[in-house]
Amino acid sequence: MNSCKEIQINNFIEKLKSRSPLIHNITNMVTINDVANIELACGARPIMAMAPQEMDEVTGICDGLNLNIGTPSEERFEAMRIAARMAAKKNIPIVLDLVGVGVSHFRMDFVLSLLDEVHVDVIKGNLSEVKAVMEHGRCDGGVEVTDTADASDAKALACRAALQYGCICVITGETDYVAELCDEADCYDNNQRSLMSTDAMDTGVMDNCVVNAVALDADGYTHNYRVGSITGGHPMMKRVTGTGCMLSGLICAFVAADCDDKYGAVTAALSCMKSAGGLAASDMAEHGRETNSCYFIKPGNAAYRDRLIDAVYHICDGDYELM
Repeated sequence: MNSCKEIQINNFIEKLKSRSPLIHNITNMVTINDVANIELACGARPIMAMAPQEMDEVTGICDGLNLNIGTPSEERFEAMRIAARMAAKKNIPIVLDLVGVGVSHFRMDFVLSLLDEVHVDVIKGNLSEVKAVMEHGRCDGGVEVTDTADASDAKALACRAALQYGCICVITGETDYVAELCDEADCYDNNQRSLMSTDAMDTGVMDNCVVNAVALDADGYTHNYRVGSITGGHPMMKRVTGTGCMLSGLICAFVAADCDDKYGAVTAALSCMKSAGGLAASDMAEHGRETNSCYFIKPGNAAYRDRLIDAVYHICDGDYELM
């Protein structure tokens, strides 16, 4: 992992372990078990309540709210609305995962109405999902990425979303990008500055680091951002359903443990997941060599899912260094 003074990832992990935040997850039914387990692995406490009738009570006692639209229904969306209103009322951080948002008007209409009604602290999606929300467009590839963009385009998109919704925007992929609108004094503590346009000029963002960007919006006004990119992970992460859903749960746990520096907490969560992805693949390769025989089934994507959760557990327990 690249060293960077601005992001003290181990400090975020220590806060997470000591505070053990209670996270309310209204999440994808396909991956609900994995989301709960990865939150337990990092030191958080998950609760997976979904009935609208208990949303006020459950959300009211929690430290973070993680919303995932991957398997939508009218009842689930109503539960999310009630939970989000309570979270906003009590200043509980909200993470919104835009899974497949451009697949249907049903998903898109819900997301846009929710973002209009309550402040969401973190929105997360792949390039196609974030682009769909910003342009009210379609995701013809389902939950998969169908759009392409270079690094500067992706950073610019994240900045536009952060500006429009007053939140932290995370765009996931082979490289993760994160952006937050910030005050000039906060942005320039590290004396690094770069100029960009939201029409995609280069930002000079370094991997795993907090650096600064001054962006021009469509009307020519300047805005200050913190922008980061996080590399790592492994291609096997694409062969397991729900690594993105797990990441949203991880982000919510980290943010709930340190609401004073949500950007740093988000970046720490992204770095943790990327490192876990690489460690899980290395462990699989090692065990695969040990059982290289026709009498054994070599580890595959199911084993990788388990090792990914184990890797998060051991990273947060201090057994492994971040890659």
